[in-house]
Amino acid sequence: MLFIFIFILEKFGIQCGKSAFFLNFSIRSPKRVKGKSHRLPRGGLPVGFLVEKSAESGFFKRMRKALYLVLSAAFAAELLASAGGNVERVKKLALENVEITAVERIEPGAEIGGAKAAGGSVLVKARAKPPSKVNIAICLPDEWNGIFLGNGNGGMGQNLSLKAAVGGANGGYASAHCDLGTDKWWVDQDSLDAAIADFGHDAVCMMTRAGKKIAEAYYGRPPERSYYVGGSTGGQEGLSMAERDPGEYDGIAVFYPVSDRTGLHTRFVFERALLHPGNRFSDAQIRRITEEIVAQNRGNAGEPAGSQKPYLKYPERAKVDYSKFGFLTKEQVEILKKVHSPFLDPKTGAFVTFGLPPSCEIADNGKSLKMGFGDWMSEWFFRKSGVDASKVDLHSYARDFGKRFAAANAAPNLGKFRKLGGKLLIIQGKIDTIVPADYIREWYGLLCKNVGSVPKTAEFARLFMVPGGWHGNISGVDMLGTIRKWVETGTPPEQIKANVIINNKRYPEDAELYLPR
Repeated sequence: MLFIFIFILEKFGIQCGKSAFFLNFSIRSPKRVKGKSHRLPRGGLPVGFLVEKSAESGFFKRMRKALYLVLSAAFAAELLASAGGNVERVKKLALENVEITAVERIEPGAEIGGAKAAGGSVLVKARAKPPSKVNIAICLPDEWNGIFLGNGNGGMGQNLSLKAAVGGANGGYASAHCDLGTDKWWVDQDSLDAAIADFGHDAVCMMTRAGKKIAEAYYGRPPERSYYVGGSTGGQEGLSMAERDPGEYDGIAVFYPVSDRTGLHTRFVFERALLHPGNRFSDAQIRRITEEIVAQNRGNAGEPAGSQKPYLKYPERAKVDYSKFGFLTKEQVEILKKVHSPFLDPKTGAFVTFGLPPSCEIADNGKSLKMGFGDWMSEWFFRKSGVDASKVDLHSYARDFGKRFAAANAAPNLGKFRKLGGKLLIIQGKIDTIVPADYIREWYGLLCKNVGSVPKTAEFARLFMVPGGWHGNISGVDMLGTIRKWVETGTPPEQIKANVIINNKRYPEDAELYLPR
């Protein structure tokens, strides 16, 4: 547009020239006199003009002022667009199922959602069209590395993390996050089905597709690569994207993912019913239970000789002699046995869901032996808050809950993802009591069967298990860097170094590659 305007001006005898930061123009007249340089005042547009005045003061003087204003604005707009991206294209962008609500400039050093912007960027906010209530944020850095990054949520979602979006942009990524559309679900229960669908999969899919189109509109080109990183519920979303939308991400890295949503949340209700009314074990008893189980199993095959770590390397192999728990009552011992065992249907005796591995009692602040974990999905099921698990018909609940929320599970069917060259990295703590390791072991084992063999599966999907790891105490793992290296160099990770924090002490660990037998 600017160059067309300049061409027209030159046809009328106005000569223009453009340099990197200065637009020079002079107006030809019968008599020309040497003028002085004129620049915009401080704080004005980042553009200057060198103007050669005409000896005539009427028409040409007015033209000079008009051109000064018009060309200043036009060139400044072009300069800003070329430096970062095209904001106007973003504002005018029409998206399926999503509408843009705000486009904001972020300057370097600004504090946004708890994150400090390392460089300049543009923050775009969007929301889904009804009945969905998903909110999306994508941060577009001025210095883009050409990669789109999807960030997962956690728990029930509800919160839109600008920190996650800005944090990714600090690394050069076009970085997106969403709230899963579950905020204040109880206010409008007529849209609960939409919230459940968004929670199970649709929200992250919506975020991904809208985020990529916004990035393309802003930068004028689509992302060269796309990666996803998330944990817990965010891990479930990553597994689901690999299954249901296999072409959206080149690499997906997840930690302690929820692979069996219905089994996990059925377990939460069974657990709370077992522990009712709660606080059946003291903190001292919980610590001592773990210490006793670890001591009983120090000599197991594979356990490091002389280890002083307060956990086992292979808790899945632990055997417990409950007669040694003289510091517990008989009732407490019976509860402990049930916590360590699979939950069974109280009416049929059929397997319902996994129990917890012995020695995990100290994990996650001992919740597995105190009150158990709160369960919002039981509230979705009964459409009310404050569900008393002790009054739930566990037989009917196990049957009906699984049917109601089956779509929220992540199926191990990744044939298309594999065919498209996608890579999947999973990290799981062995003594996690929120998302126990048995769930992802089962999921990965089924994936290997579907693919045909463990070696073939390991070519595109790998699961690493962290001894002593639980929900949130694992650190020191560069998930994004590891999955990028695998995708971009073709070199899969063979070993992953990690740290686990227990009782404020850090323990280095080697996460082991899980190979089902």
